[in-house]
Amino acid sequence: MEKYILHFAEEPLKLNKEELENKEKILEYLKDKEQIEIKENFIFFNNFTGIFEANNQTYLVISKKLANHFGLIGKNNEPVENFEEIYNNNFENFLRYILRELSKEQIIYSLSLSHFSVEKSRLNKSAILKLLLLLNKKEEIIGSFYLILSNPHRKLVEYQSYKNIDEVSYVDSDVIVDITQNSERLYETSNGILSYQEKKYSPSTVLQYETEETFDTLENRFIKHFLKELENILLNELKDFMFLDELQELKNEVKNMLQSDIFSEVGDLNYFPSNSQVLMKKSGYREIFQIYRLLHLSFVPKIFEDLDMAFSLKDMATLWEYYVLIKILKEFKKVFGNYKIEIDFEERKKGKTIYDYAKFKFENGLILHFQKTEKSYAEVEFRPDFLIEYNGKSYVFDAKFRIIKDKDGKFISNVKNDIFKNMHYYKDGLKINSAVAVCLGEDEKGKFWTINENDKGKDVSSFLEIIKSEELKGIGYLDLRLEIE
Repeated sequence: MEKYILHFAEEPLKLNKEELENKEKILEYLKDKEQIEIKENFIFFNNFTGIFEANNQTYLVISKKLANHFGLIGKNNEPVENFEEIYNNNFENFLRYILRELSKEQIIYSLSLSHFSVEKSRLNKSAILKLLLLLNKKEEIIGSFYLILSNPHRKLVEYQSYKNIDEVSYVDSDVIVDITQNSERLYETSNGILSYQEKKYSPSTVLQYETEETFDTLENRFIKHFLKELENILLNELKDFMFLDELQELKNEVKNMLQSDIFSEVGDLNYFPSNSQVLMKKSGYREIFQIYRLLHLSFVPKIFEDLDMAFSLKDMATLWEYYVLIKILKEFKKVFGNYKIEIDFEERKKGKTIYDYAKFKFENGLILHFQKTEKSYAEVEFRPDFLIEYNGKSYVFDAKFRIIKDKDGKFISNVKNDIFKNMHYYKDGLKINSAVAVCLGEDEKGKFWTINENDKGKDVSSFLEIIKSEELKGIGYLDLRLEIE
C-alpha cells in the first residue's frame, strides 16, 4: 500500500514555483471549488480532505478533528500505524455508497441518445461516467447478451463444392459450362452423359452451389468488439473499482460470453455497421448498440469530471456534496412525492469557472436547485450547493465536510465562525428565509438561530423541519452521520 505523509489541513503547505506550475490544473480545480487558497508559495486548505502529491511526497490532507473522527491519529495527534489503510477503506466505502445511490436514483443518467452520432467514435475518458453507466445498465447488458445467445443473428452463405455425379441435386447453365470447360475431369464410361466421337463420358465430380448458416455477421462482429472493449475497460480502466461486486459479476459474464461457441467462430470487426437495421431494431442488439453509444459520448458532463477528480484525489469533501444531495432527495421524496429532473447537471460557465447546474421538481411543486447562481440586491453572485423554493420562500443548504463541535458538544470556535459567517452571507445577501450548513457529525441534529436577538437557538433534526416551520427564519447548522453501509 502506498505510504502517505499525514498533513493537517490547519497548516499551510509550502510548494516551490515549479511545483505550482506543474500542479496548475489541480490547483485551479480546488480553487474553483473554494477548497484551497494560494498565497505566494503556500497552499491554505479550506474544505479539502484527500490526497495531494507535491514535493516528491504524497500527503494525506485532513483536519485534526476529521483525522480523530476517522481514527487516523492517537494521543498527541500522532498518526496510527495503519492510518493509510483506514482512510482508503473509508473512502472506498464512501465512494461505493455514492456511486450506487446515484445509479439507483438515476439522478445523472437521463442522457438523450438523439444528440449523439451512431458513427464509430472513441471511448470517452471519464472513468466515473463509464463506471456509473455499467452499474446502471449491468442487468440490461447481461440480459441483452443472453437474449443474443438465445437468438443470434445469422446469415446464409453460398459456396461452391464438387459432388459425385450420384449426389448432384440440380443442373443449370453454370454446371453445364463448368463440365464442358474442365475436360480433365471427364472419364469414359458406357453410362456417360456426354457423347464424343462415338464414345460416352461423364464428369468425375460436378459443380454444385450450397448454402449454410453462419454467425459470422457484421452485427455479431460488432457485439464481439463491444465485449472485448468491455473486457478492457473492466481489466484496466476500472480495475481500482473492482471492490464493487456488481463489476466483478459483469466481468465474469463478459468473459463467459467471449468463450461461447457463437463468438468463437466470429471474426474481428473491420467495418462499423452504423446503419444496420439489426443493431437498431433487433432485441438484444438494439440495447447493446445504445449502451455502446453512451460509452462513446464525445461530451462528458462536468459532474463526471468532478467525480473523476474526487477519485484521483480521494477527495471526501466533494463526495460529501453528493452525499448531502442524496440525503435531501430521499428525505423530501417521502413527503413531497417523486421528483422530475428538469435540468440534468447542465454545464455552465462563469469566467474561468465551469460548474454543473441541476434542477429537481417534486410532485407537490417544491423545487431543489443544485449549484444555482443567484445575485444579491447589490448584484453580487452567490452559488450555494442547494437552493430550495417552497411555498414562495427560499432556503439554502450548504454542504460542509467539517466537524463543528468537539466530543464534549462545544463549538470549535474557528470552524463555527467560518461556517456561520458564510451562512450570514447567503441569508442576508440573497434575502432568503434561512441558510443552513450541513456538517459531518455523530448525531442527526443541529441548531437554528432566528433573527430574534434574544434567541439562544432552537434544536433541529431534519431538512424538512427547517423548511416546513414558519418560525425558523435565520441561520443554523445540521449534523449528518456518514451512513454508507
